[in-house]
Amino acid sequence: MDESKRALRVAALSQRSCLSIPDYVFWSRLIQARVLESSFYRLAQSVAFYSSVQNEVSTDDIADHALRIGKKVFYPRFSPNQALFVLIQSAAELSPGTFGIREPSGETLLADHSDPNLLVLVPGVAFDIHGNRLGRGLGWYDRLLRSLGPSALPVGLAYEFQMVDRVPTESWDEKVKYIFTENRLINCQKVPEQTTLVC
Repeated sequence: MDESKRALRVAALSQRSCLSIPDYVFWSRLIQARVLESSFYRLAQSVAFYSSVQNEVSTDDIADHALRIGKKVFYPRFSPNQALFVLIQSAAELSPGTFGIREPSGETLLADHSDPNLLVLVPGVAFDIHGNRLGRGLGWYDRLLRSLGPSALPVGLAYEFQMVDRVPTESWDEKVKYIFTENRLINCQKVPEQTTLVC
């Protein structure tokens, strides 16, 4: 299983690294526009973001809008032993931290808030239509999602080329419930497990 994950990760990261700047900007903005128009986003009182790296779908437009209209905005902060979502009031509070990823400097944690309408935007290297996700191999987001409980709505953001027939999974891997790409919104909860194609 580890070897199949590793091979898929290498292939998917290689393909993503080949994105031109114009395509990265255009597709990221298109995916973000789909999120901004969604009922998930409109109903969410709090949104947990990620800081995009290495051509991951950007979330900056969504974060700017969420801050502007008064939603609670959280970003992950990483340490050798844990990852936590931390509240920010401004994008200026983000600065390079662990692994060179922009992280928040505040102390107010998502765990301190009780919010039944929490939208969690989830990055990934590859996804399938069942909601299975391949990350970078460190397990950060599996642990983060597991810590949030059943009321959180995890939503993957991906380019269409990141969608594969099947992501190899292990018992500790966490799923997303929906995936936004530049072409569609995939409801992973309504796809039978044996299905491999979207009609």
